[in-house]
Amino acid sequence: MKNGWYILNYHDISWEDSVFTHGVGGSLPPDVFRSQVQALSQQARLVTIADGAAQWRAATISEPLVSFWFDDGLAGARRYALPILQRYNITAAMSINSKFMLRQELFWRFKLAYLSQTDGLRFLRSKLRQFGYKTEMSIKDFDLDHFSIDILKAIDEVYNRFSRVIDRADAFRLFDDVRGITILRDHGWEIANHSASHYPVSEDTYINHFQGEYECCEAVLADHLGLTSSYWVIPFDRSGHRAKNLIAVFNQADDSNRTLVLVGHKVNVSQSEQSNILYRIYPPYADGPNLIKLLNSIKPA
Repeated sequence: MKNGWYILNYHDISWEDSVFTHGVGGSLPPDVFRSQVQALSQQARLVTIADGAAQWRAATISEPLVSFWFDDGLAGARRYALPILQRYNITAAMSINSKFMLRQELFWRFKLAYLSQTDGLRFLRSKLRQFGYKTEMSIKDFDLDHFSIDILKAIDEVYNRFSRVIDRADAFRLFDDVRGITILRDHGWEIANHSASHYPVSEDTYINHFQGEYECCEAVLADHLGLTSSYWVIPFDRSGHRAKNLIAVFNQADDSNRTLVLVGHKVNVSQSEQSNILYRIYPPYADGPNLIKLLNSIKPA
């Protein structure tokens, strides 16, 4: 592996593939994750987010460094990734969406996953036609490309029709609550701000709500976990769909010298004088050796 800071971005580590998470991506079973961590430990130095960031800012990275980052606040990271990483004496980062943690709202992409497993998408397609949807289009792509509160309402209407009350309540167990995130905090994990609701706040369709979404989550972090985040993590981060004014909006919204975290599929080498942006890499569903092959092909930021 080339010199640089590789931040690997996961959603969950779990044996379960539920109707809510099926097809969403970014999740691995514990044995595959363990294989990846073991292989990485033989090819690079595993470091905490704090240690990696210190070298990145100081431009002193002289070897391959690897850190682990989890998005959305899913409980499997605490149950399975935490003990695996403890064996290597390192911690990771967890990006939370405050409304998921507080059980105020279920991730809307999980609702789509549920509908895809229960024959509900055909009814959603009918409702989405008023917004310009056509049958040959991908519902997931269309909903992001045309994201709006009205589309969310259409998803909710069909989801509530096809799901049972008991299933809707049970879905929240996939996410850690305040107690679970507190455990990660107390084990030294970096707790990051992933916005309140996981809407596409970096894209033109919803960037006007960027500041409000992050400030809402920031208030919850302060009230329930007693912390202020150092990282604002972009939901989805579709590189070809970022709003042109994203960095300007971020700089205007944040006055605390936070770091903006993207995906980007790049290796971090040193912090640019003009930006405070970190990139992450989505690992494939692959064993350790095949993951190393992928990482060897990635270019530095």
